[in-house]
Amino acid sequence: MSYYLAIDQGTHASRACLFDETGNMVYESRQNIKLDHISNTEIEQDAEEIVESVRTVLKKLLDETAVLGQIIACGIAIQRSSVIAWTDDGSALSQVLSWQDTRGTEQITGLSVMQSEIHQLSGLPLSAHYGASKMHYLLDRAVSEGVAVDNLRLSPLISYLLFHILEHRPYIVDHTNAQRTQLFDVTEMCWSARLAELFGVPLQVLPDCVSVLNNADVAHGSLAGSGIPVRAIIGDQNAAIFGAGQLTSETALVNFGSGAFVLRFLNACRASEKQLSTIACSENSSVQYVREATINGAGSALNWLAEKHGVDDLSQQLPRWLDEVERPPVFINSIGGLGSPWWSNQIEPEFIDCSTGITVANEITARDRVAHGEVVEDIASQAVAVIESIVFMVCANLDIMKTEQSLSRLRVCGGLSRLDGLCQRLADLSTLVVERMDTPEATARGIAWLAAGKPEGWSCVDLECYEPAADPGLSERYAMFKAALNRHCT
Repeated sequence: MSYYLAIDQGTHASRACLFDETGNMVYESRQNIKLDHISNTEIEQDAEEIVESVRTVLKKLLDETAVLGQIIACGIAIQRSSVIAWTDDGSALSQVLSWQDTRGTEQITGLSVMQSEIHQLSGLPLSAHYGASKMHYLLDRAVSEGVAVDNLRLSPLISYLLFHILEHRPYIVDHTNAQRTQLFDVTEMCWSARLAELFGVPLQVLPDCVSVLNNADVAHGSLAGSGIPVRAIIGDQNAAIFGAGQLTSETALVNFGSGAFVLRFLNACRASEKQLSTIACSENSSVQYVREATINGAGSALNWLAEKHGVDDLSQQLPRWLDEVERPPVFINSIGGLGSPWWSNQIEPEFIDCSTGITVANEITARDRVAHGEVVEDIASQAVAVIESIVFMVCANLDIMKTEQSLSRLRVCGGLSRLDGLCQRLADLSTLVVERMDTPEATARGIAWLAAGKPEGWSCVDLECYEPAADPGLSERYAMFKAALNRHCT
């Protein structure tokens, strides 16, 4: 039996997964990692903790499966838009600035007059969530601390990880993660001197760009101590679209995690005013593109609600609440900032009463939190409102995608896709058939499939379907949601 290894380094955990030659996951090792919210704009992770977590899960997998000699290839997927400053000997000069970190907002504001050119070159709307403004911040800090630019490296997290876990310690970045810096020319497939000039990041500190796939004998390198060739490196959401089975041209993928991402294949790279033109995969001179929409507040919005109101079992209660709550408020879900198509970090989260249209307080008093040991109705209603806000944001982006090319189906994966109430609401509001994958682990499966050379036998997945039905109340709340955001964003 031959096996393929997937390393999935995400925001909250690192995982090593083993897939057999038919595409079945036969082993998983996981280790959680910390995410530090210093402030609303400063969100960091520890670089060494991330590297060690990857080493730990990899060692555990190899020790417990004893199939080292049968692992043909490895693929590595990683959280995108997270960046780090380090030196050429591998020493970290900073924490990892998370994709959720927006401390570069001041520079972004100053570049607003150039946003059309930046969007055209990079494929990405001007945003502090991407790497460039954070790299500019790290550059300024490093220079102020006396670090010589000749010894400085500014890179996406993947470059730092590869340096520390591959033999020969390369300084490289794949095209998908390079694009997420907003310093990469999406059509020329290389670093852009113009974008580097605009953001004030010298090209000399950036890693060498390589294709996602490398099936040459040397591959991208081999995992240190194992000799396993790494044949694919990619961003996590880019991998997810390949783990969802064979998508038709009229099917979009929605992957739910800390954020949510809506992706569909494009037949060519085309600009979009409100959404992203993203590299899905690259190999030699061949490039696949997807249209992408990003939603920052998905699982992270539920975590925000649970922490705000001290509810420990919110996720366990959600399935029942989604069945029982009939008229939740409307939630303006700006947790982590509003992504596509609004692109705003200036709007505060709020709940709006559907009957009055009045904003209700986010705080729930201690007296109201618990009644006879049970979570009170207000918390249940707000939790359902958060779920519906995710559905609303997905549908707002689908409405834009439909103007480019018709859609007939949605495929969903990721942790929140296990909620029947979310899937049914998504089908009802989008008027599309929703297909839920039997496994939520699309990212790991996708990167393993790429590393395996895209075998046809992996394209079949079991699906559970949700047929759309009329839901006037949900449609009414969606209209209120859009009207509220129109007021905020104009």
